[in-house]
Amino acid sequence: MARDMAIVTTWGNAIPGREAKALEVLMESLGFWANRAAEGKCSEPEVFIADDASGGILIIKGTADALREIAESDEGQKVLEKAQLIVSDLKSHWYYTGDAEVQRSTSMYAQAAGELGYM
Repeated sequence: MARDMAIVTTWGNAIPGREAKALEVLMESLGFWANRAAEGKCSEPEVFIADDASGGILIIKGTADALREIAESDEGQKVLEKAQLIVSDLKSHWYYTGDAEVQRSTSMYAQAAGELGYM
């Protein structure tokens, strides 16, 4: 069973002198993920820009299998590499999401804590 996941990508300021390219690559990335969403492989990308213009967040949801396939494709890797070259502090984290996953994760945590004598 494919588990529900979200990729949460965060970034800081554009590297000085690369501001125009930063916007270009952001739009390329959004187009890349929007195309995958149109194919039914993931959610539409959600972008959040800090009100002080210090960075942003991109969130994409889908099944673990589908997101891994997309992110690990040559095109997905190239978009990520471009972003690494133009913004500071770029990070992508994978999170399980949805009620079933939260219940599963908290149950496993409680079980592990119990085995260690913490609960």
